[in-house]
Amino acid sequence: MNGTLVAFASRVEFNAVYPQVSAVVASSTPQALNTRYDVAVCGVGALEFSTNLAFLLSKRRYERIIQVGVCGAYPNRGLDLCDVVRVDTDVVGDMGAQTREGHFLSWGEVSGKELVYRGESSRFLSLALASVRSAAGVTVNCCTGTVYLANRRSRLYNADVETMEGAACFAVCSRFGIPGYQFRAVSNIATDRDISTWKIPEAMAALKEQVLDLL
Repeated sequence: MNGTLVAFASRVEFNAVYPQVSAVVASSTPQALNTRYDVAVCGVGALEFSTNLAFLLSKRRYERIIQVGVCGAYPNRGLDLCDVVRVDTDVVGDMGAQTREGHFLSWGEVSGKELVYRGESSRFLSLALASVRSAAGVTVNCCTGTVYLANRRSRLYNADVETMEGAACFAVCSRFGIPGYQFRAVSNIATDRDISTWKIPEAMAALKEQVLDLL
């Protein structure tokens, strides 16, 4: 067993990088692809990802967890398709309450304290990985599909990118006392939904070159 577990959310992301390995097998048991790290597919969404990652960590002890995958970049944050970022902070973007008028209140507005999940310090990474652009993330259950919602979430949380698992990964790592990191590649701009513009294979190729190949 290696000391690092690289955790993917979806089989699509995993197969884009490791087509020679069964994503079905990696969904149930971490696979050692080399002498540097194991890989696992933990499922899409905060609930499935956190449940499966916690289950794996209850069976095997790792020195660090590195979550990888694609993300949507919010407009006007200086990010383009296939850019690679290291998400250092994350919040749950659609956790909160609705007013009688139909307005959304974030959990920070409801409780008086925003829950911010943080990755391990980049000073423990290699120079190459520590040099990857830092970004602030938002984890959501319902992905952004309009430019209005994209701008609202970006302003509300001062966030750069959107995913469906980042905060969950940090929360599980913190509970198990294991350093956690999150690297993402921009597959789409989070705006009016148009999947014809998405670049998932290309984004994962960039992530492999700039992160996985350097582990």
